[in-house]
Amino acid sequence: MSGSYTPAPGGPFSALTPSMWPQDILARYHQKDSSEGAERYDEFGFKIEKRGNRSGGDGSPHSEDPQQRLRWQAHLEFTHNHAVGDLTWDVIAPDLMRPQLWMRFSGALQKKRTSEISYKEIVKNGSNEDSSTSKQIEKDLLRTMPSNACFTALGSVGVPRLRRVLRGLAWLYPDVGYCQGTGMVVSCLLLFLEEEDVLWMMCALIEDLLPPSYFSSTLLGVQTDQRVLRQLIVQYLPALDRLLQEHDIELSLITLHWFLTSFASVVDIRLLLRIWDLLFYQGSLVLFQVTLGMLKIKEEELVASENSASIFNTLSDLPSQLRDGPAVLGEAMRLTGSLAQATLDAHRHKHLAYILNEQAQLSNGAVNTANLNKAVRRQSLRRKSTLSSLLWGEDEADALKAKNIKQTELVAALREAISSSADHFHCLDPHQTNTDLTPDYSMESHQRDHENFLVVSRNRRRRAKALLDFERHDDDELGFRKNDIITIMSQKDEHCWVGELNGLRGWFPAKFVEILDERSKEYSLAGDDAVTAAVTDLARGTLCPALKNIFQHGLKKPSILGGPCHPWLFIEEAASREVERDFNSVYSRLVLCKTYRLDEDGKVLTPEELLYRAVQSVNMSHDVAHTQMDVKFRSLICVGLNEQVLHLWLEVLCSSMAAVEKWYQPWSFLRSPGWVQIKCELRVLSKFAFSLSQDCELPDKKQEKEQRPLKEGVQDMLVKHHLFSWDIDG
Repeated sequence: MSGSYTPAPGGPFSALTPSMWPQDILARYHQKDSSEGAERYDEFGFKIEKRGNRSGGDGSPHSEDPQQRLRWQAHLEFTHNHAVGDLTWDVIAPDLMRPQLWMRFSGALQKKRTSEISYKEIVKNGSNEDSSTSKQIEKDLLRTMPSNACFTALGSVGVPRLRRVLRGLAWLYPDVGYCQGTGMVVSCLLLFLEEEDVLWMMCALIEDLLPPSYFSSTLLGVQTDQRVLRQLIVQYLPALDRLLQEHDIELSLITLHWFLTSFASVVDIRLLLRIWDLLFYQGSLVLFQVTLGMLKIKEEELVASENSASIFNTLSDLPSQLRDGPAVLGEAMRLTGSLAQATLDAHRHKHLAYILNEQAQLSNGAVNTANLNKAVRRQSLRRKSTLSSLLWGEDEADALKAKNIKQTELVAALREAISSSADHFHCLDPHQTNTDLTPDYSMESHQRDHENFLVVSRNRRRRAKALLDFERHDDDELGFRKNDIITIMSQKDEHCWVGELNGLRGWFPAKFVEILDERSKEYSLAGDDAVTAAVTDLARGTLCPALKNIFQHGLKKPSILGGPCHPWLFIEEAASREVERDFNSVYSRLVLCKTYRLDEDGKVLTPEELLYRAVQSVNMSHDVAHTQMDVKFRSLICVGLNEQVLHLWLEVLCSSMAAVEKWYQPWSFLRSPGWVQIKCELRVLSKFAFSLSQDCELPDKKQEKEQRPLKEGVQDMLVKHHLFSWDIDG
């Protein structure tokens, strides 16, 4: 550090890390003759306007409790984990301790210690990059924080540091590159940490604290969070939600910048420090809590606004008007104290799937999902040249290691998705609280799978769920309430069925019920998406993406440029191959049952036949709506969950070697013995009773059209019932 000037305690630049003290400005402050009329700066280096303090806050000077600082120092020296015990952020982290605390609790310190590449090597490789990314970084250096003395000119103390860190990040994460949001965060971090620590803090932010693709060119992560925020507003701020809908205001136009910069250069610097204390310890959940808290504080003012312009301006100015840190954070925690990370993850999975589906429709299915995996890949220190790769190929040991790491990540993601579904049933269904979730990896378990399948198929009871209330008027009628489960005794008449409920037997309108499934397993309200909407998010938003990643791993690219490449195509071919040898008999049996109304309870479909039938059913219903293959894949998974055969279907698909070898690379998951482990994991889901709609992602108009005549046909059925006698015992 050049120069020897030190800021006065509580004076200009006193809150900055010593290496960021601008010696030229401090020198002018120490010259009494030129002190008058000179620009004034606060303790963080921001210019103080003539009308007031730019930083705002409560106006109190920088003061700390020495005893509190000693307690934090003792904690850092004598603990080796991330637990803070009774040292909570409620008492505010000491300013001088923030660099150490942020590094420890964010995980950046561990990354720094275990990295195989040093910061100097990263900077060297980053400086060699002569690309459009470097040019864009150079353009934004003076735009990032122009009101701070450390970044006002190319010769300012912070600008070279900002350049090195941003170039290093762009080289380290080529899939991410450079985003203006990272520049805002890095410049604020540089005020308090050394540049090497700032880089590792950004690594922790990109890899661990924020969802994937937050700073990528697609901004998929932050776009997803904007939709999640909108959904949370419906739950926590219904009055504001109605206001935004009434005035057709797109909130993400304002809040996307808040999330992209983690509130850097958005809120007062003192409030930012409090927010980051929580962010680096708790993760991205804090972004939602703080945003909802700020909106809650201004909710009454927003509701009282007269027009859309006034509402939009109030929302835009909201962060700059809130400077009372304890009030903002206190309101945030009171309002969203019940918001859990698991809930946030479920919302993210669901809305990310929706965004990808929308993009696929716009680009004819060509969506780049390379950077959607949470484990962001870093650049290696020595990259092979293209010529070397062509001549010698990839290093075999490295390729095997990468393959094993990838497969481990896929299994872990699937296991987490299964665990989330199991927790859902445990919470809502008392009968499922003692369900064993331990996968059975024994050889005998695979033999028992088919035995159990046949037992359930042959000994099942045909059951249906009531769609509407049906009041009992006559002794031979069966009354029920909506969502009651009825055991069907006879389906001989297409309008009036005979059923049993709570020991009573009688007839009821067939249109008032819905057959549960082919195999009539035990029913659970927790698994019925018509009763519990959250199960749809768990199945389609969490489990399906995890399974798709497994099916996509090692999928061969089409030889023709632009050709289709999707797991659904493999599933279609494999299902057809497996029933091809018995195709005529299977097809004839299904046609006979439907054409002549043969007793459908009498047929026992094998898992292969059930898979083929499900694929055909999904194609027939979804092709009419011109849906994407992603939607078909999710719908098929839901059918498999309903029939409790997802694990058996995986076995059927992976056993179709001709199809597997055609569609997958030798190192893929489905061509390795690892698929057996996946089957064992999926077997756990067969212990739960799902009742998911196959067509829930199809346009609503079709469903409304089908549901409209529900009661219209009941009048004819009632006339028929009273004209002809009905023998219930027959």
